[in-house]
Amino acid sequence: MSARHQSTTARGAGSGQSRKPGRPPAGESPVDDAELLELALRSFAERGFEGTSVRDLCRQLGVSHNLIHQRFGSKDDLWYAAVDHGFETLTYQMMEAVLAVGDGDDLDRLRAVLVRFVEMTAASPALVQVINQEGVRPGPRLDHIYKRHIGPALRLVQDMLNRLAANGRVRNVSLTVFYFLMANGATGPLTLPALAARLPDAPASKRKVDLRRYAESVVDIIFDGIVIN
Repeated sequence: MSARHQSTTARGAGSGQSRKPGRPPAGESPVDDAELLELALRSFAERGFEGTSVRDLCRQLGVSHNLIHQRFGSKDDLWYAAVDHGFETLTYQMMEAVLAVGDGDDLDRLRAVLVRFVEMTAASPALVQVINQEGVRPGPRLDHIYKRHIGPALRLVQDMLNRLAANGRVRNVSLTVFYFLMANGATGPLTLPALAARLPDAPASKRKVDLRRYAESVVDIIFDGIVIN
């Protein structure tokens, strides 16, 4: 099976020290997988798949131009690994949000997950930007995103919404409407910063407290539309 369909985990924390260009000393790991995959994901988000150069990524990291090929194979494989890494990071954060709810019910858990999703997108918009790129036309990369990540997540959300609706807690909600309100509506100012900068009250600050305030305000509006009081 290609490396593109395998989960990628970080191999260690980065040192945080600046690296000089060129081949690193023998036996020295110049960059851990997580740092490399995050940089790759940002590049794919900013430049698209075709515009991303593996050689340029290696140059930015100050490592041998063979390092990415040695670890991940082709640029195609790197894209899959970077996207999987982005989703795995997001999933971990959303699971933490659910656990933090404690004894809360499905509505509390749903709210916590949505707020964390917006916060994570604010901190790292590249994943949603890549989804938006690949969602324009069908293809194997979109198939991978949907079958491996979005589809399973939406089934969990649908089950939760169905339980809440059966208990009279929320209205019957179209899953399509719900998904695009969150993935594109709520995150729009975060994934389209140049456009958002033209608006007078877009979230301009990256301070955690301001992002939390924005995330909660967005989720409050969505909940106002679906929750039965």
